[in-house]
Amino acid sequence: MRFTLFTFFLSASLFTYSQAPEGTGSIDGRVLDSVSKTPLEYTMVRVFSAKDSLVVNGIYTDENGFFVLEEIKYGTYYIVISNPDYKTKTIPNISLSADKNLRKLGTIALVNSGKELDEVVVRQDKTPLQLGLDKKVYNVGDDIAATGGTVTDVLNNVPSVEVDQDGAISLRGDGNVTVLIDGKPSNMTGGNGKSVLDGIPASSIERIEIVTNPSAKYDPDGTSGIINIVLKKSSRRGVNGSVGITAGTGNLYTGSLGLNVRNTRFNLYGNYAFSYRDGYRNNFSDLNRYSGDTTVSLNQTRYGGDLNVTHTAKVGMDVYVKDRNTLSWSIAGNTGDRKRVGNQVNTRYTNFGDTTDIWTRNATDPSTTQNIDFSLGYKWDFKDDKGSLDANAYQSLSAGTDEGFYLQTTAFPANVPATDQHIFSREANDFTTFSLDFIRLLKHKVRTESGLKMIQRNMSLRSSSEAKDASGSYVSDTISNYNYNYLESIYSAYGIVGGQLKKFRYQAGLRAEYSIQNPNLISTSQSFKNEYFNLFPSATLRYEVKKGTELSLGYSRRINRPNSGNLNPFTSYADPYNLRSGNPALRPEYIHSIDLGLDYSSKKFTLAFALYQRYTSHVIQRVKVFYENGTSKGTFANIDNSVSSGGEIVMQLKPFPIWRNMISFNGNYISYKDDDPSVNWSRQGFVFGMKFSSTLDLLKKTLTLQVNGRYNAPSVTAQGKMNPRGSIDFSADKSLWDGKWGIGLRVTDIFNTQGFNFEVDQPTVFQSSQFKWETRRIIVSVRYKFGKTDFKEDKRSNENNGGGGFDF
Repeated sequence: MRFTLFTFFLSASLFTYSQAPEGTGSIDGRVLDSVSKTPLEYTMVRVFSAKDSLVVNGIYTDENGFFVLEEIKYGTYYIVISNPDYKTKTIPNISLSADKNLRKLGTIALVNSGKELDEVVVRQDKTPLQLGLDKKVYNVGDDIAATGGTVTDVLNNVPSVEVDQDGAISLRGDGNVTVLIDGKPSNMTGGNGKSVLDGIPASSIERIEIVTNPSAKYDPDGTSGIINIVLKKSSRRGVNGSVGITAGTGNLYTGSLGLNVRNTRFNLYGNYAFSYRDGYRNNFSDLNRYSGDTTVSLNQTRYGGDLNVTHTAKVGMDVYVKDRNTLSWSIAGNTGDRKRVGNQVNTRYTNFGDTTDIWTRNATDPSTTQNIDFSLGYKWDFKDDKGSLDANAYQSLSAGTDEGFYLQTTAFPANVPATDQHIFSREANDFTTFSLDFIRLLKHKVRTESGLKMIQRNMSLRSSSEAKDASGSYVSDTISNYNYNYLESIYSAYGIVGGQLKKFRYQAGLRAEYSIQNPNLISTSQSFKNEYFNLFPSATLRYEVKKGTELSLGYSRRINRPNSGNLNPFTSYADPYNLRSGNPALRPEYIHSIDLGLDYSSKKFTLAFALYQRYTSHVIQRVKVFYENGTSKGTFANIDNSVSSGGEIVMQLKPFPIWRNMISFNGNYISYKDDDPSVNWSRQGFVFGMKFSSTLDLLKKTLTLQVNGRYNAPSVTAQGKMNPRGSIDFSADKSLWDGKWGIGLRVTDIFNTQGFNFEVDQPTVFQSSQFKWETRRIIVSVRYKFGKTDFKEDKRSNENNGGGGFDF
């Protein structure tokens, strides 16, 4: 079926294409930043007739800043080049004729659109959605709907992305997604299986990039694709900065500070964010176990609180050594202190009306995290825009502690002694990456890319457990004492060939990887080794139907490796009736993914439509195992395979200059299949979700009102289903005093409906669980921007000639 779909698409495209008429020429060039000389992707290049100023052609630049405009009739034109972050450039008097039917504009430098202090500055919004060549970009740096929130709040506003109660992220309904920070793996993304994204303030985020069918250049991890979280890095010239504070109901306080110094030789930037979030966190569970005509039920009701205090900072510098050489470094870090408390009442009874047990468990769970990322990069752009060499070294270090204090008392039956337990664990992670990427532009508009990469992960986890004896002293026990170490090495190489042929753009690549995983149970002298070599092909074909409309077809083979948390076999006894552990026997899952897309863009309307299918073998799923003694354990297992077929629609509508809307829908039919007769993991069902955002700009765009809505329909899992959920937010923002000051108001989850409710439905067990935390808040914010642009423009970046190289 995949071959048939590809053949049909290619045939239809070839049928649509017609030979270029006589008397036509072409125009090409490259768009760069005037200071850093970095390529500007997705910059609009439009050709206007000099006679009547009508648009005759247009195209977006590719990821390396290049553009080629073809089939332009002989005549005289002018070109307009525009990018939301830069000053628009106009190039006049471009003539095409039989004697000169190819115009090479060379390098075109755009100047950043920073403004002088004495100008009247009104907030300039970037387009919320931008359709890149191989990704969707959501600009959230100025999103008022994320004020006072965290990264998880930002992600929940991004189409087709969801975050559950444990911080697990899913894309297009699939929870196996790779999350990067600034294009690199980081311990701040929870790469060890433990989410810390909820500790990163939303004020630190510039944009979110979604790549559903990555090229061979990207690591192949993640079933559904890649989510890249880009932290803020100011590019305005001169000395600029901003300060912001927020306060919200339920004891929520955040603050942020950003500072940037940039001239023609360097760009030095830094930012800091603080977050204090307190609130309730409750969960409720009903578990029924069936044996003949007897049903034993366990009801658990937990009321508690959740306090999270974080600090996030980043500092970095780009040094422009020579015209085509850039040296970059950055340091980013995050620290967090979290404390969860709760009182859980447990009641066990039978269907005959007999209550067998009643007990209470008081829990206090403090934890700490420290993460720091170091990055060093060097880029050399070749002469005449013929390519580049990019070398990067990256290291991410993290350390953290988790504690648990648990006091359990029994009300019935009588005379059951209380238990007082203390569990402590310490975790450390070391993540190192070296990469080398080479791009070369050949004749006939052909581009080649190749690269090498090495990844090393080293994770250690030590845990101890103790309980009070009759004298009230803590004595070591064996419930949770272990020493675990995890090592992973990945060596990879890739090659890509891409180019353009008339209205077709193509790209094909292959990535080879050799991987070694070593989970070691040091405390029990057990060692495991998973070793495998894989090839990951990928390909993309795009066809320009007409200006602003493109068809695309993409394929990639991907892998989802079990992480250290998935493989850790030791059991957590934080709740002795709901245990948790990993599975060292997990195998990686392999994915074949295919996308058929349609992208349309105009001044008032943008559409991204895609049909997709994913076939996955050895599917990694969260499952629950139930034991005869009434306890259960949440762990991970491989399911034979799954097939997910669906569609995604993202629409951006701007009917009037003051009103813009974004509507997204994602729906897919998923089928899990497992032939093991001892389990009941074969299920299927339809899953869909939708999001809506409407923004109104009033009072000369100094007052912004916004409404955000989300809805997720019931979704099928391997053992049951997730029940529907949704929420509605309202935000308002007012700019004051020429945009230097601003105030904001945000009401989150107005109807207090956000939460998670799921069911496990097996032949002998049925469990219903609900999680609810403080989601309805009223948040107010104040911000102040300052700065000046007193550095003079480098003469090499002459705005009038666009950097030179024009073929007039």
